[in-house]
Amino acid sequence: MPTMYEIYEKHADRYDAMVRAEDYQGNLKSLLDSQLNWESSTVLEAGVGTGRVTQIYAHKVISAVCCDRSDHMLGFARQSLIQHQDKLEFLRADNVQFPILEQTFDIFIEGWSFGHSIMDCDSETEVEKTAELLVNNAQKNIRPGGKVVFIETLGTNVEKAQAPTDKLSQFYSLLEQTYQFAHYPIRTDLKYDSVEDAVYHMGFFFGPDMADRIKKRGTHIVPEWTGVWIKTV
Repeated sequence: MPTMYEIYEKHADRYDAMVRAEDYQGNLKSLLDSQLNWESSTVLEAGVGTGRVTQIYAHKVISAVCCDRSDHMLGFARQSLIQHQDKLEFLRADNVQFPILEQTFDIFIEGWSFGHSIMDCDSETEVEKTAELLVNNAQKNIRPGGKVVFIETLGTNVEKAQAPTDKLSQFYSLLEQTYQFAHYPIRTDLKYDSVEDAVYHMGFFFGPDMADRIKKRGTHIVPEWTGVWIKTV
């Protein structure tokens, strides 16, 4: 089984097939639409991946710059979002080495990306420093009064919403207590055509333990919780 980062560098098609099943009830879209004024906004997105989050807003916004550190993912996103090519620019950029761009934006958004940077940390002190860096990177290209939006996991194939690791728990606490983000927990269940499809797609990314637990659950709908953190800068 490939590692998570190998998937991001070589298997965009398999990754996309997994995440396209996510949030089949549209809860993430509904929350974002209620909190953000897409139609009058320019957007800066980090960790764009295959364009899963971008698909929610691309048809509405004035323009967007979509960033990822993987050229492989950027290439896939460019093709999957080709119908919006007049609005979108794609830029190679790492979360922790994010550039200062010439323009400012109305909205910064990232989905299931900053958490990886946190998980790469070796200590609580490093989590604290990386969290500060990520928040600063998110805010530095946003105009005053603009919105910063972080979308991160609160658990997959679990019964209640909670940070799946101590590092992420620390990160989320920092977002709420130190950086004053508002927090919205939602369900983003994944719906596949069959139990076998769920096992196949989820097992490829999360590993055999996840595949076994989905098989034992015996349903093609995989419960998932997601946290959305929003701040006006």
